[in-house]
Amino acid sequence: MSISSITSSITSAPSDLTRAGLQGFTGAQADMQAAAAQVAAGNLDPAVILDVKQAEVAAGASVAIMKTDQQNFQRLLDILA
Repeated sequence: MSISSITSSITSAPSDLTRAGLQGFTGAQADMQAAAAQVAAGNLDPAVILDVKQAEVAAGASVAIMKTDQQNFQRLLDILA
């Protein structure tokens, strides 16, 4: 398998880890928007504030997953080069 075939398959279809990270980030973004709307409406219930923090943590974890997958792919390319 050549490097060009690997890179073309990755650019055309993201890996399962990247896809999972992106889905997690999208979900965290939606949760954050919903919680922010509640805070903006004056709902300062502690559960809403925890939702904001949970969305922040989920987004960070999702970004870490995508970053790690990208680093692993770069290492693979370095090994094959």
